[in-house]
Amino acid sequence: MKTIALCARINFIFVIACAITAASAVIFRFPLREYFVIFALMGLAASAASFRSAKRKLTAAKTITESALIRIQPAVVFGDAESNKDESKLRENFGICVSCFGILLGAKIIRFNQDGIWLKNVEIGRDYISFGYGEKDGELSKIRLLYSKPDERALAEIIEGFRSETGVIPVIVE
Repeated sequence: MKTIALCARINFIFVIACAITAASAVIFRFPLREYFVIFALMGLAASAASFRSAKRKLTAAKTITESALIRIQPAVVFGDAESNKDESKLRENFGICVSCFGILLGAKIIRFNQDGIWLKNVEIGRDYISFGYGEKDGELSKIRLLYSKPDERALAEIIEGFRSETGVIPVIVE
């Protein structure tokens, strides 16, 4: 999610820079200002569209993490090899969040129940959890995450969460 937030900030900076460039060209009336204004406005439009897209992704990522039913910690990257046990040297923390709104895999977002993409099935195996999703009458896409089956109480919470939020009842595969 840090990557998505950084992308949104960078795009916002480009929006401000293009707006300042266009305003400066108009106010200070330097030579060839028409070209500066045209290019600044084109850059402003492109960076504003990119900022809007990044902001939508950031909102979706926040929604997924705030309503996560499952959190998977597949990897932790430390700064240097000698200090693998020292938490202060933690460089990056890769996490996967699964909610009824979608899956957040680092900076990639797979949305469910939004924009015509629906969660169709959930399958929980002994060492994985699988999601089938797609358009209402379209082709089914699947994603399988390595996930060890939780204890009975946590499993019941996950099943109830998916059932109440999406209407999909997860299938337990032995």
